Amino acid sequence: MISQDELVSFYKQRLETELNDLEKLRIRQRNYDLGFNACIILFFISIASFIFTKARLFDNIGIPHYMLIGFMIAIPGTGITLYFLKYLNLKKLAKKYKEDVVSPIVEMIDDTWVYKPKNKISRNQFNASLLFPRQADSYIGDDLIEGVIEQTDFKCSELHTLYSTGSGDSKKWVTLFKGLFFHADFNKHFSGVTFVRSRSWNTNYNADKFLDNFIPDISFDNTTPSKKLSEVHLEHELFSKIFMVNATDQIEARYILTPTIMEAFVNLFYYYQRPINVSFVGTRVYCAVSFQEDLFEPPIYKSVHDLEALHKVYSLLFFNKGIIHDLSLNTRIWTKGESEHI
Repeated sequence: MISQDELVSFYKQRLETELNDLEKLRIRQRNYDLGFNACIILFFISIASFIFTKARLFDNIGIPHYMLIGFMIAIPGTGITLYFLKYLNLKKLAKKYKEDVVSPIVEMIDDTWVYKPKNKISRNQFNASLLFPRQADSYIGDDLIEGVIEQTDFKCSELHTLYSTGSGDSKKWVTLFKGLFFHADFNKHFSGVTFVRSRSWNTNYNADKFLDNFIPDISFDNTTPSKKLSEVHLEHELFSKIFMVNATDQIEARYILTPTIMEAFVNLFYYYQRPINVSFVGTRVYCAVSFQEDLFEPPIYKSVHDLEALHKVYSLLFFNKGIIHDLSLNTRIWTKGESEHI
């Protein structure tokens, strides 16, 4: 992880001058946003004033009816204009922010990584994780990063997936997952599936029922005695308080979740202070870190020169290296294609 001095040095040498134009766009966006919000407030004030004067509740209000009517016509027009101006400016601001801030930070971490701001992890890769209890009806994402760390290939992107309930006027959209989604090679073909979930993530999660929905899509070895999940009880007390482990193969789960890896999960959980949910399926490890906010979008009410905001972007992007290092994915202690335990 980068030190504060290194971040300041990087900012001074690479970003400071480039961010001046970006800051002008941010200030303009803030002003458009404030102006639009003011129009909404003034519109409702003018309507209320018109109603009160018509009802003669305030005879001495001092504003003629025709002026109030003029306000009620002019304010929405101004608001609509400001809305389109802020929409167009935000697109320009977001694009430049990713070019001038996110992309250089990705390059600083590892210049071999490929950053694709408009791309995302595929729906098939998301579904292959088996982490979520149903298919997404809406699948949105961006900021794809892909690369290789030593011998381990990975992909990471921001995702926001939703499913719909009801129909017609009663149709509602519910978030399935929003946050940072990551998957990497684990250099082993798992005979079963193993899930590590933050206990606070979903208290109503029914592991067996969930897995049954995906049985046709999972390739199990013939040596697997059961396709049903069971809880794995591990000796790491703090890990067990934070995470719940379910697996189809208890022995394999224990080989995967070494004391070092359990400690890494605990460190990740405390660092990000967010629910972290992981699966080991096929030959890959999948990791979903939940966030409510958009992760790589420009600030509107805080300067783009703010080092705290830059450090947040860095820490999110460094997640790729951190998880591969902490989960020892480069140890290569297993060989792909094994059908028996070590």
